[in-house]
Amino acid sequence: MKCPKCGGLIKEKMNFCPFCGKKVFEQGLEYLVKITCLGQRDEERSAMKIFVDDDKLYEVKPGETICFAAKSGYHTFKFRHKIRNKTIQIQLLSNYIIKTYYNTLTGLIETNVTGIDDMEDPEAKAEFDDITLTDPVLTSENRKWEITSIDNDGPDYEIKASSGFKEGTLSLFAERCEFRSDNDMKIDVTEYKNVIKITKKLGSVAFECGGKIHKVYSIPKDTYNEVLAYLTNHIEAINADD
Repeated sequence: MKCPKCGGLIKEKMNFCPFCGKKVFEQGLEYLVKITCLGQRDEERSAMKIFVDDDKLYEVKPGETICFAAKSGYHTFKFRHKIRNKTIQIQLLSNYIIKTYYNTLTGLIETNVTGIDDMEDPEAKAEFDDITLTDPVLTSENRKWEITSIDNDGPDYEIKASSGFKEGTLSLFAERCEFRSDNDMKIDVTEYKNVIKITKKLGSVAFECGGKIHKVYSIPKDTYNEVLAYLTNHIEAINADD
């Protein structure tokens, strides 16, 4: 991070610059952060989740804009689209405009961040005219918000999979996964809180659950690493909270 006074490189979360001795942030000041989710293809129209400082969760759909106030200082923004994640850090010394979208060609979340230093500029001022502050979907005071299942828009991810001789669909949620067989449409639910360990097994993911229950799902190679990372992170987070 750079000192706003002299431009010297300083460590994160330092409130005084070791080079010029000036205070980096003024206490009590608040700035606006405006985030616009750019349009995506129809099949990718699920909401982008935005975690702010592991304290608040916002959602923004393609083509929509949200805005919230944050105190001056260092802030961490985590963007999540299905099982894709991107983390950026901002040194908040002014209002900010962030444009984000999920690039279906590269499979990455892309962000464009612009600090607005001169609010007297007509174009900059227009960006925040008639803005309405957006309420967070969840806060850290509500519950285990980061691993809470937000199922109103369905699962975070769905992939074709097989279990034994059964072909079907594996749906990944924040607190569970579901395997739906194409043959009998039965749903096998695995709650992450019951999973003792998850391992790789010849191109499959293997769940070891309480009561000596084992479940193995074969999934496509192009999503294997992402799915394994998603499941591992969510299972570890839930087990750590217990």
